[in-house]
Amino acid sequence: MKKIILFTVIVALVSCKKTAIESELGCDSSPKIGKTKEVRDILKKFKVVIPENWETQLYYDEFKSQIYAADTTKQLSETYILDIAWHQGDLMLNEALAKSVKDTLNIREQMTTVKSGFGTFKKKQSYWNLSQGKRSDRLYTFLQVYLKSEEDEYFLMTTKLFGDANVDARLCESIALFDKVKIIGE
Repeated sequence: MKKIILFTVIVALVSCKKTAIESELGCDSSPKIGKTKEVRDILKKFKVVIPENWETQLYYDEFKSQIYAADTTKQLSETYILDIAWHQGDLMLNEALAKSVKDTLNIREQMTTVKSGFGTFKKKQSYWNLSQGKRSDRLYTFLQVYLKSEEDEYFLMTTKLFGDANVDARLCESIALFDKVKIIGE
C-alpha cells in the first residue's frame, strides 16, 4: 500500500512540473487540448503536436525549417497562431539579444514588452519575450521563445494572439504546445 501511495505522489509531482515560462506567466493548470496530430518539419529537425483540426503550413530553405499552425475554425480573437522554426545560424542568448528584441518590437511593431527573461526551456538555454500592442484597434499579444539547440542552430517559437478575450488561457495553451515540441536528434 505504501508503494502505491509513493508512486501516486511521484506521478503527481512529475506531471505538475511547470516550465519557468509557465510559472512566470501564471499558467496554473494543464490545458485541455483534445485530439492531436503530430507534424514534422520538412528538414526533419523537429516534430510538433497540435490539435487535430488545425491547419498547418510548412516552409523551408537552406537556413530555416518552419511549421505554421492555427485553428481556422474559430474567430482569430478566440484562438492563436503558432509559428515554430528551426534556424541555422549563431544565436547569442545575452542582454544584447534581449535589447535587440525589445527595441525591434517597440520601434517596428509599436509593442511594449510585458515580461521577458532568460532561463531553460526543454532543458536548453533560452530567452523569452512577451509583448503587447494594438493591431487594427485590437489588443495584440506576441510571445517569442528563443531556444539554442546546437552551437550554430536555434529554434524560435512564437505565438500570436488577437483580442482581449481569454488571453491568459490561450497563451498558456500555446506554451503547453511549445513544450510538446520534440527536437529530433536529442
